[in-house]
Amino acid sequence: MVVNSIIEKVFEAGGSELYIKIGSKPLMRNKTNALKQMDFPVIYDQDMKDLLKDLLSNSEIEKFNKLGFYEVNFFGKPPCNFRLTLFHSQQKPVAFIKIINGKIPNLTEIGFPPVVANLLSASKGLLILSGPARSGISTSMAALIQEMNIKYRRHVLVIEDPIEYYYQPNECIISHRQYSKDIFKIEQGINFARRMDVDTLVIGDLKCDLPVKNIIEYVAGGHLVLLCMQNLGITSTLEKLVLSVPQNYRDYVSQVLSENLLGICSQALIKNTNGKKVPVHEILIPNKNTAGIIAIGKYSQIRNNIATAGTGSILFDTDKGRIGSVQEKVQKGLLDKMAGDAFIEYYKGTMA
Repeated sequence: MVVNSIIEKVFEAGGSELYIKIGSKPLMRNKTNALKQMDFPVIYDQDMKDLLKDLLSNSEIEKFNKLGFYEVNFFGKPPCNFRLTLFHSQQKPVAFIKIINGKIPNLTEIGFPPVVANLLSASKGLLILSGPARSGISTSMAALIQEMNIKYRRHVLVIEDPIEYYYQPNECIISHRQYSKDIFKIEQGINFARRMDVDTLVIGDLKCDLPVKNIIEYVAGGHLVLLCMQNLGITSTLEKLVLSVPQNYRDYVSQVLSENLLGICSQALIKNTNGKKVPVHEILIPNKNTAGIIAIGKYSQIRNNIATAGTGSILFDTDKGRIGSVQEKVQKGLLDKMAGDAFIEYYKGTMA
């Protein structure tokens, strides 16, 4: 089996993922997010051994066999960039390959709210981008970084796991550190940013517990931080951030957030009946009113006060058709009403 030929087929078809498992034909996730069996023979033990030899060194294969898990990115390897994740299932190796689009999308292409992008002009504070798995927050964060790269002269430090995009230097110097490879504690990256006088610290979607105390102290010191979090909604994001620290530290976190929070943008992707995914956003731009609510830790009250929050603030389920809401996208014909209603019902269920 020549794995590159399978990857090439996925890439040419516009697919995003490839699953290779012994005893099955390769599966591809296509443009509509559905899994489709590919026109390749069934994979056997020797095929999987050949795949490992084609992509990994002997030391990497030994590491995988020892740990039962291995992940690595391939950049500049035709026909496209991709990430290989290997794991064992019933003592047999399984390969999962994620196609990485080398082109960094711009904010307009992904329908990202300009009111949030405008916050990048700040020299200090905390901007949070949140969303569940497969909500596109990693892509949105990459577009935000590229926007900084075009508009501002800064040293930007990006902590990710794994690294998905490489940025060509423009106005910014962009340094990458991969969690679990370049650094083994996020605190190391924060301390490095402090010592190197980094202008903007970006903490990507790491899918692990965040050292909130360290992040908050770094923000309180007058630094700019862009942070990804895996959860849905403004209230959930704030509560998760604060409840992750000990009780005796929460008042301090709330106070720092009230003084330094630039904004929260929670993102979801809703799939239309035609398979196309449409981004929707819930946004908080703090002002004096909402900052006061955050300072006393009454996060649930923000929903009821969103109309008096900063310009551009909006809820997923607003009934006023405000720009960016689910209803507004339904009214414009960008989103199926049935898909929009199903998402709102799901979202309300998460808050119950």
